[in-house]
Amino acid sequence: MIFRRKDYFKKEPSRKSHKIYIICEGKGTEPDYFGFFEGLSTNLQIITIPPENGTDPLKLMELACKVLLGDERKYTVDYAQHDRVWFVVDTDTWEKEGKIAPLRKFCQDRNDEIQEKYDEVKTYSAWNVAQSNPCFEIWLYYHFYEEKPLDEIVEPCPSFKDFVGKSIAGGYDYGRDQIYLSDAIRNTESNFSEDKGSPALYTSEMFRLGKEIYGFVSVDLEKLKNKLR
Repeated sequence: MIFRRKDYFKKEPSRKSHKIYIICEGKGTEPDYFGFFEGLSTNLQIITIPPENGTDPLKLMELACKVLLGDERKYTVDYAQHDRVWFVVDTDTWEKEGKIAPLRKFCQDRNDEIQEKYDEVKTYSAWNVAQSNPCFEIWLYYHFYEEKPLDEIVEPCPSFKDFVGKSIAGGYDYGRDQIYLSDAIRNTESNFSEDKGSPALYTSEMFRLGKEIYGFVSVDLEKLKNKLR
């Protein structure tokens, strides 16, 4: 049986639903991916915020200040409800250019402020970074594969995105393949390692954001999976 997420009724979030704000580099891939989960559970609201004036981490940080923290902000992060903000970024050249470390420092500073400004709110990691090396597509790869890709297989491809596209039969289907979220979490976490404090090649921190989403949609994903059996 074939199904696509858009064929199913989207639920309205409850007044006290958990909000996840995702600020990402891409205007297509990432919004298409996270859009699958929007309206899947009444207890979760995902708001994807694509780039406006640039895709590097410092530009995304500026965007967050504008839409989440500024006087004319578009959204409000409710710390009492444990809302979270995630920056989804690629390693690319940003690491060498020193643009990811300031973003991480920005998130840590925001987290430190929670206890200082809101006595009634217990400190938690409200602001987070999910970095993928080399890019977001490694997370898509782990929806289907348990092991890291081999260099000799990746290198002949024009780009890593091209490699992932060819590795997944028919390409990644953004209307249904997110049902394998639990597999992606397990595979990504089991292969994760760090190199000088950042994700090593062919690894990603996306499993951490994946776990947060899965905690709210696990039952709904299993129901969708069962439709394939």
